[in-house]
Amino acid sequence: MARTKKEAFISKVETASIGAAGGSAIGGLFGGVGAPIGAAIGAVGGLYFGDVPMVFQEPMICIPAREQYLLNGSPSYMVYAHAGESLLPTGGNVVDTAEGVAEVAALVASTPKRKKTNKYTRFNKRFSFRAKKPKESSVAYMKARNKAVSAAWRKQ
Repeated sequence: MARTKKEAFISKVETASIGAAGGSAIGGLFGGVGAPIGAAIGAVGGLYFGDVPMVFQEPMICIPAREQYLLNGSPSYMVYAHAGESLLPTGGNVVDTAEGVAEVAALVASTPKRKKTNKYTRFNKRFSFRAKKPKESSVAYMKARNKAVSAAWRKQ
């Protein structure tokens, strides 16, 4: 089941508040007005990146956020993301992730409805006509068949 607009909004607000807390902590290290400025930047970043699917423009290597200090070292694991892959925020819980996967599967599985053929075309396909004679040309056969179909259609 897809998330409602209200759930998506709540998720964005939560992401913004987490960003504000993180920005405030980082800005607080610089003293003075650093904390409010950091909080504002974190909140805006959280609102902007909260629920927006992100498409990688180039190949990337992703590491766990808790190990960001190991950029030059060796983190516990790394994930390679190909260019063109997308990162879809799910809200962070297992139920929301399962709903997101089901939503994507439903989008892929659904096919557009085919246009229903008109009654005459369906009648024409079902119409049984004699076999083509060996010395009869295809044009003459189709002309005779179409004439018979038209007559049968008018009699209906």
